[in-house]
Amino acid sequence: MRRRLHALDPVLCLIGLIGVLWAAAAVAAATPLASPPEGPVTLDYAKSHHLQQEALTKARVASGLAKALALKTPNQGLYDVTHYDLDLTLAPTNRLLTGLVAITATVTGPSLATLDLDLKANMDVSGCTAAGAPVTFARALDLLTVTLDRTYATGETVVVEVAYSGNPAGESFGWDRYGGQPLIWTLSEPYGAREWWPCKDLNDDKADSVDVRVTVPDNLIVASNGLLVSDVDLGSTRAFHWRHRYPIATYLVSLTAHPFARFSHWYEPLAGGEPMEIAYFVVPDHLVSAQTGYLPTAAMIRVFAEGWGEYPFVDEKYGHAHFLWGGGMEHQTCTSLYYGAYTARLIAHELSHQWWGDMVTCADFQHIWLNEGFATWAEAYWLEKSVDMAAYHAEMNAAAYFGGGTIFVEDPTDFTAIFNYSLSYLKASWVVHMLRGVLGDEDFYAVLHAWRAQYEYGSATTEQLRDLCETISGKELDAFFQQWIYGQYYPSYEYSWWFAPEEGATRVNLRVRQTQTNTGLFTMPVQVFVDTDLGTVVHVVENSQAEQLYSFTVPGAATGLALDRDRWVLCTTAIAQVTGIPDGVPARQARLDPIYPNPFNPSAWLPYELPRAGRTNLAVYDAAGRLVRTLVAADLPAGEGRQRWDGRDEAGRPAPSGLYFARLSYEGGHWTRTLTLAR
Repeated sequence: MRRRLHALDPVLCLIGLIGVLWAAAAVAAATPLASPPEGPVTLDYAKSHHLQQEALTKARVASGLAKALALKTPNQGLYDVTHYDLDLTLAPTNRLLTGLVAITATVTGPSLATLDLDLKANMDVSGCTAAGAPVTFARALDLLTVTLDRTYATGETVVVEVAYSGNPAGESFGWDRYGGQPLIWTLSEPYGAREWWPCKDLNDDKADSVDVRVTVPDNLIVASNGLLVSDVDLGSTRAFHWRHRYPIATYLVSLTAHPFARFSHWYEPLAGGEPMEIAYFVVPDHLVSAQTGYLPTAAMIRVFAEGWGEYPFVDEKYGHAHFLWGGGMEHQTCTSLYYGAYTARLIAHELSHQWWGDMVTCADFQHIWLNEGFATWAEAYWLEKSVDMAAYHAEMNAAAYFGGGTIFVEDPTDFTAIFNYSLSYLKASWVVHMLRGVLGDEDFYAVLHAWRAQYEYGSATTEQLRDLCETISGKELDAFFQQWIYGQYYPSYEYSWWFAPEEGATRVNLRVRQTQTNTGLFTMPVQVFVDTDLGTVVHVVENSQAEQLYSFTVPGAATGLALDRDRWVLCTTAIAQVTGIPDGVPARQARLDPIYPNPFNPSAWLPYELPRAGRTNLAVYDAAGRLVRTLVAADLPAGEGRQRWDGRDEAGRPAPSGLYFARLSYEGGHWTRTLTLAR
């Protein structure tokens, strides 16, 4: 889901990075140096680190689970909903909803004598039935408890009807107007279904199917989940009946009503057969722009289907319905979209939710990253398939988040935490991206297909995804999930190297230090790019310690080296020494020190040190390697100094938000540090 546009579409720079993919061929595995040339190396990483972290994580998960379970009554654990039948009458003039909802459920506990349902206290209940007979009920805040006609045993079917009415106006139900006409909409994520109909409002119990019947004034058209069964003119009113025959979470049940203009596109299923309708319900004055803006939808469905398996609800439809919230909401088979939003990014995000969020739903909102992380990553995936890999990397780099906080939502009652854009969307998309890098494309896409096969039309947790990744890849991934899901921040790598020529080859000696101080050590595979006279070699090192040394051989004469050039790790990198020292003995060198503040807005200081007077160049480049601003090009004295970058280019124009590189050049050596401009 994307809520309001101003909250979810900050100005982000599309950063162009063109490089070799993670799966590029590497040379022989790196081996630690037998004896460090610069004295002893502190290896302060211990196995107990992950064990301690795991224990802390388990305690936090347990605490969070307790909060999640508090949203569910013990009684709701005794039955499984199989069907909802909503029969609603909407009177927009009076803002009155009158409804009769039938709930069909199977008893899963040893016995069931009452049925707990979620329904906001402001909705008045006029009566309840069980098996067609009137029964008593009780209200306690937002809980409706229906006394059944008898005690039901395990496996028996219970049918309860609730008659109710009221004004459900709020965050989840809107009585808006557009163009002088009513525009009624619902948006129930995370727990808003209970605001407008009685239900078991929890993700871990999807109904097998739902019928949505809505009677409205005769000038309105109703869009909802599934297929339209009937549209009956009753004179002054009009009755619509929509039927959805796939499992569905309560927050994904929806309706919108307005004098919509309608049109359709068509999707050809992968296996052939009858085309599936893509149905559009748009405000009339946006008909022309919508017909153009929504054109990519069918192509997107095909691209996603080819990558992840067929569209999950191909026997029914996909669609867009306009509403007045900025952004969109991935209602199952009928996404709600802001009437002025026609960006490919938004369309791709909400469409991908039909797979990741709707078909496979996070078991509870502690694991919301499974929905939003994959959907945000899918925006980049669409660019990869429709443009190229450089566009994919540009989109991912635009989504990089370097702040604190965990993407695991410890308190599922905290809506701000659930929909934290920086964490649940941006950082979560990087977790998906990094998981792709760690697993490699073959295993990564195998995981997506297995994720679908195992949890299709159900719900799942982070731990279940981890277990599946480990099973398919054969890799131990506990550290990855501990540090990126439950941990905070990111690694900062400082690296240096020296080359030793060999016959027809070069021995690369690489030192990597983790310098972050706000969190623990990270265990990650990191790409090393070695430029040679024969081309670029990509080598992968496994890094897990505060300081590690690697030695490996590349063919040809090495001319340069860079760490994580393609950015498959959410990290910062800095060069610690001048390159190309033939004898492996580092001399006293110039230095480009950490930039501060970083990230920055509007300006940052770039400190440096020169061992002696000399010609010095200090400049800022964008991630595509284009010069943005020259800060120094002069003979400077020895000693410490600093230069300020005000975030503007050579012409004095404000540079866009995004990742940049500061480069210090002195006596043939180069030092580089990353910095992030966040406007």
